[in-house]
Parts: sequence; structure tokens; C-alpha cells
Amino acid sequence: NDHGLTVGGDLPTPAEPGDGRWIELSLGSDDEAVNAPSLGASTTVGEALGDQSWNSLAGFPDDATVRRALWTAATKVGVRELNRPEDIEYNPINGNLYVAFTNHGRRVALDEDGVLYPPASQEMDSPTRPDHTGAVFVITEDGDPDQGGSFSFWSAWAGTEGADLYDAANPDNLLIDAMGGVWFGTDGNYGTNGHADGLYYLDLDPNHSNTFGKAFRVVAGPSDSEATGPAMSSDSTTLFYSVQHPGEGEGEVSTWPPG
Repeated sequence: NDHGLTVGGDLPTPAEPGDGRWIELSLGSDDEAVNAPSLGASTTVGEALGDQSWNSLAGFPDDATVRRALWTAATKVGVRELNRPEDIEYNPINGNLYVAFTNHGRRVALDEDGVLYPPASQEMDSPTRPDHTGAVFVITEDGDPDQGGSFSFWSAWAGTEGADLYDAANPDNLLIDAMGGVWFGTDGNYGTNGHADGLYYLDLDPNHSNTFGKAFRVVAGPSDSEATGPAMSSDSTTLFYSVQHPGEGEGEVSTWPPG
């Protein structure tokens, strides 16, 4: 796959989306391990997870342990890490999934073939991900994920650096409202572009040609806070969100909340 922030190349668009398939992470999974061709064996996900040395990682004794360590399990079978996915939400209006990727500026665990970098050389050989602003992606399923269905994906919005009206970055938690509208809070926006973290409404109506794909700030939070957990009242007249760790930095930069 040559689309997406996770594997390099151009950002996927609605007209030219990326594609993928669901892989079951369990000891009984008969999906082929992603890194099987690179490791020179025709091995299923289940066999790889149970193997005591596959991809230089120890095996899993049972599915409960797999579920407790999904990142390690995915790494073992060659699924490359994403760019810090903070939230995923289902939209019952159109059936899409929305994923908020906050950022990724660290070194990666796997090479492009899904093989673990040796610990002794990872610092030298592993590249860093140059994604400092994050993005919101849309996933559209083509079939039943229980049957190993495929899906397409595209970037609905990409964070930007700058001080212009629409510059925002580092999406965190998502909200799908009663009409299928997409909202997100930010975590790290101020450090990226000087705007306070807050809540944004993402215009994804293709009929709005001038504003499609733009994020509109609805709420700005206090200093040093991140905007998390957006939610709507049942009648959609009240918007809630969590102001997380305001005034956390050195020195007094805010008197909110009073006390």
C-alpha cells in the first residue's frame, strides 16, 4: 500500500483512497501473517502469535493475553504502528468509521516489511515518523469485518502548522452527533501552532465546496489544557467536553477554575 501517513506516499483522498483488510488477532486466526513473506515462511497469524521466536518476540499463551497486549501482538505479526490513534468512532448515519491520529514523531518498531528492528541497531536504522500535526481519517468497510472484509480509507482532515484562521493540529477525541456530524478535540495544538486546544467541527458535506474538509473552532480551552471527551445532550442543544490538566506548566498562567 503506497497511501497514508503510516506507510509514506500521498495522503489518500475520497477520489483516490487507500485500501486494506481486517486481520483477526487470535491464536485461532488463519489469516496470513503480514510479515510471513519477509520472514520466509507461510505462517498464519495464529501460528505466529503462538510461536516463541517469530519476529524476535515471545509467543502468547492464550487469546486473553493477546487482547491485553494488542500492540505487541500486532507488532509480532508485522502490522506497522499507526500515528498515535487516540479515538475511533462509528457513524451510524453513513456507516463509516472515523479515526483521530494525534501525531507521531518517534522512531518506529518495524521496517517496511513488518520485521522488528533489532534493539541494538534500532536507534541507528529505524526512521522517525515526520507527522507533527496529526489527521482525521475515514474508513469505509466493503464487507463484514468478521469475515476478513476489506476497507478503503482516506484523509478527511490533516492538521497544519501556522497562525491562520483554519490552522489546527493534533486531534484527540471524536464525537459523532445525531446528524452524523464529526467533531474533535485537540491535544497539543498550542505547542504546534500557538492556538489554544479546543473543540472543532469538521465540515464533511461535499456540497460545501468552499469549506469541505475544514475544521471550525467552536470552543477554546484554558491555558495548558487539552480538550477531551466531547459529548452532546440527548436533544443536541448542549455540548460537553473535559478540560484536562489546565495550568499544568510552570508558573501561573491561568486562574481558571477559580480557587
